[in-house]
Amino acid sequence: EAGLTVFRYASRVLDKAPQSLIRKFIRNKNIELNGKKSRDEAVLSGGDRVSFFLAEETFKKFCRNGLEKGTANGLINEFRNGYTPDTGKVSDTGEVSDTGEVPDTGEVPDTGEVLDAGRILYEDEDFLFYDKPAGLRVQSDATGKISLNDQLVSYVGNTGVFRPSVCNRLDLNTSGIVMCGKSIKGLRILDEAIKARSIRKTYRAILYGRFDPEGAAESYGGISMTPDGYMRMTAYISGADHDNKVSISDQPVRDHKKIITDMRIIECSEEATYAELLLITGRKHQIRAQLSHLGHPVVGDIKYGNGSKNRNGTGKEKPGRQGNKKNGKPGARRQMLHAYRIELPSDILGGMTIKAELPADMKECLKKASLKSADTI
Repeated sequence: EAGLTVFRYASRVLDKAPQSLIRKFIRNKNIELNGKKSRDEAVLSGGDRVSFFLAEETFKKFCRNGLEKGTANGLINEFRNGYTPDTGKVSDTGEVSDTGEVPDTGEVPDTGEVLDAGRILYEDEDFLFYDKPAGLRVQSDATGKISLNDQLVSYVGNTGVFRPSVCNRLDLNTSGIVMCGKSIKGLRILDEAIKARSIRKTYRAILYGRFDPEGAAESYGGISMTPDGYMRMTAYISGADHDNKVSISDQPVRDHKKIITDMRIIECSEEATYAELLLITGRKHQIRAQLSHLGHPVVGDIKYGNGSKNRNGTGKEKPGRQGNKKNGKPGARRQMLHAYRIELPSDILGGMTIKAELPADMKECLKKASLKSADTI
C-alpha cells in the first residue's frame, strides 16, 4: 500500500462511502496516520499505520469487503491498535454524531488542561452543559490546540467503546452554552432534539449603533413581528467561501439557504444596541452575518464588521485597546456574542431551562456604551 495517499487508502477500505464523507473523517480525526491527524494527500510509506475510529455500524454501512455481519464486531473487539495496511486490523471505536458533525475522536493530548468545574452549568450521567469561554475551540482543528471536546473526553473518560462528545458548535470567539453527551443515550437524545429543532437556543449580543426596526424593514425587507414581540428576520445565506466567510441576500438566490433569526431589543443607546436573538434555523455564522447585512455588526466582529472600529471603538486608538474609554464608544477584542440560554423540550430533563451568565467583557462593553443593562445583569 506504500505510495497511496491516506485518502486513496481510506477510500479502498470504506469503498461504499462518499468521497466527501471520507475527507470529513480525515479532517475530524476519525481517520489518523500514525496516531496523529493527517492530511488527505499524505503519502503512505512502509510501516505507516492508518487508524479508523468509527462505529461498528459505520463500517458495516460503508465497507464492502471484510466486515460483514458477525465479522465486524469480532475485529473491533479483538484489535486495539488501528487498521494497518499489512494486517487489516480495526481499532475500537467512538460514536458518530447524528447532527452531521463528526465528533473529534483522536487521542487526547496530555496537556494537563481539564474542564473548569465552575463553568459546568448542569451535569448528570447522560448530559453535561458547559459555559464555554471565548477563545476555547469546541472541537480540534489543524492548530492542534486543546479543545473543549478534548477536555470533555479527559473529564468523562474514553472507554474505547464510546467517546463523549459536544453536540453543538460555537465559533472560537463566541462564549456561552455548549451541550455535551456523556453517554450513548445522552448523545442520541441531544442529537435527535437538535435535528428536530426542538431545543430553543437564545443568544445575547451587543451591536454597533441604534437598531431601528422600522428603518431596517424598509431598507431590507424580510422583517415582521412575532406574537411574542420578537422581530422575525428572514434572509438567505451562502456557504462559506475560501476565507471562511458567508454572504447574505434578501431574496432567494441559487446555492443560498433560507435562514430565520428572531430578535428582541433589550436596550439602545446612540452607540450600541443590546439584543436577544433566537435562532430558528442554525447556519454557519448566521447571527453575525445577518446583523452585519442589516448594518449593525456585532461589536468586536472583525470578519463581518469594521475591524479597526470593532477593536478600538473609533478607529483612532492604538490596536488592542477595548473601545474608547474617554468617549464611551464600544469596542472589544472579540465578538460580543454569547449563547445565553437553552430551553429543552419537555421530554428532556422535564423541559429544563439553562442559562450562562453574561461574561465580564460583555458587561464592560455595555458600560462603555452607557447601557443601563450592565447594572442589572
